[in-house]
Amino acid sequence: MSVSSAKQRQAEGKINQVRQVAQVFAKPLGGWIATFQEAIGMSAPALAERLGVSRNSVYSSIQKEKAGTISLNQLDKMAEAMGGKLVYAIIPHKGAVEEIVMAQARKKAKRIIQRTRAHMVLEEQIEGLRSQEEMIEELAREIAREMPRDFWK
Repeated sequence: MSVSSAKQRQAEGKINQVRQVAQVFAKPLGGWIATFQEAIGMSAPALAERLGVSRNSVYSSIQKEKAGTISLNQLDKMAEAMGGKLVYAIIPHKGAVEEIVMAQARKKAKRIIQRTRAHMVLEEQIEGLRSQEEMIEELAREIAREMPRDFWK
């Protein structure tokens, strides 16, 4: 196994682990800042003092988080000021990382097989071939294993 493929497998494993846990940690309705504040019993003025900003700045950050416009840097500062730690991840919408890779590999394989079959039909060589689905699946596994440079094109 090559170094890059070992790194890819490590990253896949990490993301798949986080994905399993992350589904439990969906963002609360009021956002994480307000939820964490409430959990530790810290008022907005107390948080503002720790951050060295105005109370309105804290309220503004809470609103930005709800709107999805707060920066990770700002969210991290808020978390640190409350004695917390910001944790974030990018995970698949559904399924595992391998499923995303295989879906792309199948798309590429399908294009290749369809193009090849079109030429074979023109040359009347279509008899005796395995089903298109079998061929696509086999080629997709090979493409996913090799990960050519144009994989995501």
